[in-house]
Amino acid sequence: MSVLYIAASIIIILGLKFLSPVLIYLILSLFLTVLIYPVIEFFEKRGFHILIAYSIVAVMVVLIFGGMFLVMTSSLKEFLNNAAFYQEKLGRMFSDVNSYLNAYGIKFDIASINIIPIIKSFLAKAGGIVSGFLVVFIGVSFMIFETKNFGKKLVYISKNKETFKLFFKNTQKYFIIKTFTSALTGVLIALILIVFKVPYAFLFGIMAFVFNFIPVIGSIIAAIPAVLIALITYDIKIALYVTIGYLIVNNLVSNVIEPKIMGDGLDLSPAVVFFSLLFWGWVFGIVGMFLAAPLTMTLKLALLSSEKTKWLGILLSNKIRRIDG
Repeated sequence: MSVLYIAASIIIILGLKFLSPVLIYLILSLFLTVLIYPVIEFFEKRGFHILIAYSIVAVMVVLIFGGMFLVMTSSLKEFLNNAAFYQEKLGRMFSDVNSYLNAYGIKFDIASINIIPIIKSFLAKAGGIVSGFLVVFIGVSFMIFETKNFGKKLVYISKNKETFKLFFKNTQKYFIIKTFTSALTGVLIALILIVFKVPYAFLFGIMAFVFNFIPVIGSIIAAIPAVLIALITYDIKIALYVTIGYLIVNNLVSNVIEPKIMGDGLDLSPAVVFFSLLFWGWVFGIVGMFLAAPLTMTLKLALLSSEKTKWLGILLSNKIRRIDG
C-alpha cells in the first residue's frame, strides 16, 4: 500500500509540473482572492453593494500594482540608458576579483557576467506580465462572486469542516501580515537608499517589498543589486553602509516585528520552509517560490485532516504540542 501511495504522489507531482502554466493562474487567483476578500467584506458591512465594494477594491489593486509596475519599468529603462557606464565599472571590478581569485588558483570567469541582457529580457516580457495580470484579475473577479457559495459547497462536502475554515483564516492572516511587513521593509529600504543617495531607490524599495514574500533567500536577492549599484556609484564604504542597512531592516522586520504580530504563523518547520522553497520553485517556477509558504501550509492542513496522513502533517509542523492539543 505504501508503494501505491508513493507512486500516486509522484504522478500527482509530475501532473502539477506538467500543468503548471495553467495552474499558476488558478493558484494566484485563489490566494489573491483570499487576500482581498476581507477588504470587500469590510465595505459590504458598511452598506456598500458587492459590485461597488469590488469596484473600489479593484481600482485600489490596479492603482497599486500598476504604479509599482510603471516605477519598475521606467527605472529599468533609465538604467539601460546608463548601462554602458555601469557595465564598464562592473567589468573592471569583476576583472579585479578575477585577478584576486586567480592568484589563489581559483578559476572562475566572473568578468564575463553581463546583467544587461537580463534587464532587457525582463522589459521584453513586460507585455506578457501585463497580460498575465489581466488573466489573474479576471480569475479573481469570478472567484470573488463565487466565494460564499463555493465556501458553503466545500463545507457541505467536507468531512472535516474546520479544515477549510482554518485554511482561509491562516491564509488571510499570513498574506495580510506578510503584505504589511513587506511594505514596511520596502519603505525603510527606500528611505535608507535615499539617505545615501543611491540611484533607483524606489525601484530597490519595490524589489525589497516583492522579494520579501520569498522566504529565506528573498531579502538576500533583493539586496544584491542595490549594494552593487552603491559600490559602482560610490565606493566600498557606502556599499557597506547599504549592506548594514539591509541587514538591520530585514532582521528587525523578519525576526522581531513579523513574529510578534504573526504569532505561530504558518506553524512550519524552518527546514520545511527552505525545502518547500526548492520544491515549489521547481514545480511552479518563480511563482512557486513566492507562494512556497502558503502552499506548504495548505498541504500541511490537508495532511492533518486525515488520520492516515496526520503523521506527515506533524513532520511539517514546527510545534507538536499544537497538534496534540
